[in-house]
Amino acid sequence: MQTIRKLYIAVLLLTAAVCMYGTPRLTVVIAVDGLRSDNMEYMRNLWLPGGLRTLQDDAVETQVKYDFNVQGDNETLATLLTGVQPSEHGLSHNQYFDRKEKQVRSFFEDKSEQGIGTKEQVSLRRMPVATLSDRYRLRYDKYTKIYAVGLQAGPTLLLAGHNANGFCWLDKKTRKWVTSTYCGAGLPAAADAENISEQKSDNRNAPKINSMVVDMALRLQEQEQMGMDDTPDLLLLQMSVVSSLATDRIQGKKDEDIHQGLNQYLGFLIEQLQKRVGRDKVQFVVAGIPRHGQSAEQLERIGIATHTFNLGRATALTSVYLMALYGYEQWLEGSYGESVFLNRKLIEEKGLDVHKISRQVADFLMDFDGVQAAYPRDDALLVPAVTTGLAKAYIGDVVVSLLPGWRMAGDEDKEVDHVMDSQPDAPLYWLRYDEAVSLPMPMAGVDLVHLLLR
Repeated sequence: MQTIRKLYIAVLLLTAAVCMYGTPRLTVVIAVDGLRSDNMEYMRNLWLPGGLRTLQDDAVETQVKYDFNVQGDNETLATLLTGVQPSEHGLSHNQYFDRKEKQVRSFFEDKSEQGIGTKEQVSLRRMPVATLSDRYRLRYDKYTKIYAVGLQAGPTLLLAGHNANGFCWLDKKTRKWVTSTYCGAGLPAAADAENISEQKSDNRNAPKINSMVVDMALRLQEQEQMGMDDTPDLLLLQMSVVSSLATDRIQGKKDEDIHQGLNQYLGFLIEQLQKRVGRDKVQFVVAGIPRHGQSAEQLERIGIATHTFNLGRATALTSVYLMALYGYEQWLEGSYGESVFLNRKLIEEKGLDVHKISRQVADFLMDFDGVQAAYPRDDALLVPAVTTGLAKAYIGDVVVSLLPGWRMAGDEDKEVDHVMDSQPDAPLYWLRYDEAVSLPMPMAGVDLVHLLLR
């Protein structure tokens, strides 16, 4: 309750500040994968003049805390951009278990759309709520220009929302700009021109992806004349400082160099847009997005034991248990994330009680090492600490939560939960050169809609 009260007061104050001075002609939102507050503090005396140093010196800084178990997927970015929890926006993992197909599918997959320059068929149709971009569109209608540039399809779609003018992301293999037919008018002309330019110069080997995002952002701003009239425009970018699959923490010189590179590219972006649009007519929001958090090795070095819970193996043993009780049948359809899925059709055909079997499965799973609690679906929906981070449409018949220090894995030990921290520290910076008040206080689940539009 205290956290909610602080958030409410902070939002009211931010709302008052933005209403008093109006929305700048251009707002730039930058989501940085792996950017952490402790790394920013570690680098404080090492920064060269540039963007991240400018943010620490001049911007309003706050901490974004999430009221759910952070997985390291796109659920935190979705929460930041919508202002609601995974239980409402529907994205608790990048993937979900499709009960009809009995397989794991991408949250963003959409066979009704086509990729442009890529085989990925994606959209944001599974997200039932408005994003920051959508709120801009609702407020300023067709007059506002909204573009998103990213490193992967999922984050770029979240940034673009349901009705952007255009968006593009970098293909992993070709390092060319690609997009989807989902919204916008195809691949932005600036991205198409960049693809041709890169092909001519053969500049695709080991590209500096953050630099490429900044170059594309500046091309789009210039070509689309963003921020050059009285209607506020929105430019949204995904960048990254992630260098390994194990941790977001700075481990050595390589990680320092990546942060210094981001500092340089952000500094150039801020400087150029302030020159083009006007220093007092452009604002920047830079938010860290937790991806991997602390590594198991780091936690073990300070005496915290870490373990992996394989839900796939636990499900297989549970299936054998049900066969012993009810006969040799396929009583389970599968598992993913925190969920186990019963074969409801078979159970009903056999005249058995789904709720009874759900309780038996939950009780059986409680005996596994690492399991903190196992709930039948109906019970899980009554536990706020569990349901806040889960999407109702995609949870199974039994939901499992793990003890601290345990990481969830699925088939072939593939990690589902990438973050070992109980609450990774994610910074948010708001840089605006006008009379707006400074509010350096922590906020839980910062709602950028209130920050930038109210």
